[in-house]
Amino acid sequence: MRRMADRLRRAFSRGAAHEGNEDSILLNTMPKSGSIYVQKSLVKILGWRTLYLGNSYALIDQIGVEDAKTLISGRYVAQNHLASSPENLQVLQHFKLKMVLHLRDPRQALLSWVHNTDWISGGNDASEHLLYSTPRVPSGYFDFSFAEKIDWQIENYLPQLIKWTQHWVEIADSGTVPILITHQNDLRVNEKALFDSILAFYQLRLDYTLPNLPRTMEETHFRRADPTEWMRTFTPDQAAHATSLIPASLKTRFGWDAPYGAVLRSALPSPKPSPTQLHPLAEPVASRRSAASST
Repeated sequence: MRRMADRLRRAFSRGAAHEGNEDSILLNTMPKSGSIYVQKSLVKILGWRTLYLGNSYALIDQIGVEDAKTLISGRYVAQNHLASSPENLQVLQHFKLKMVLHLRDPRQALLSWVHNTDWISGGNDASEHLLYSTPRVPSGYFDFSFAEKIDWQIENYLPQLIKWTQHWVEIADSGTVPILITHQNDLRVNEKALFDSILAFYQLRLDYTLPNLPRTMEETHFRRADPTEWMRTFTPDQAAHATSLIPASLKTRFGWDAPYGAVLRSALPSPKPSPTQLHPLAEPVASRRSAASST
């Protein structure tokens, strides 16, 4: 909680002079980080409308100027996977937009991405849903074993995801755009505090109760919120390779630096659990993560 408050104070101080979209919220989210759940919850809390500023492409979404003008008219919650492109930065700066950057451990986000690709395409190589990310999965991908799908995504998708994350964190640190960095683990550990931080960042003061939306794929694209699932699913080689792709600065900053073997062992159930024993992974990210300078 204290670290989240520190991140909020820094982000708020950067955005205090900006007057663009106090009455709208812009979420720029890592795919498979609870994006739809967060957006729909905020819409329910505020009684606003949803909005998409781009073309729905993963990691390379571009803001439409007319959509940005709609956003600043107020009372929208926009959610996209925006590229850190010069064009997007130009639009954000022109309209003086503040932004929430919502992240997740890339390894777990990748595993959820593998599941989502199967689900959204129906296992069909010809599905048009596969056109929204690049490179498109190869012909025969859905005949791969699950481990082979993970291998392919580590080689082709994970480097893009990490580059996207690194670029946006650098932009947040630069102060070019007022950005609040939030994390999927914040949603898992203390949902109310997460939404409080977003509302405070946008200077929105209201009493509310959590909507407690359905946690289903159909309603909120919600599958699981288990930050250790990748540790039990990846092979040791996959875990080592995926971890090696993440820059040390991001690992340390967001608590993605725990040794794979040690964390995996701690994630395994104890044969004789104590009823009062705290799970060793109860708050690994929140407790280790240093305050993100723009969030």
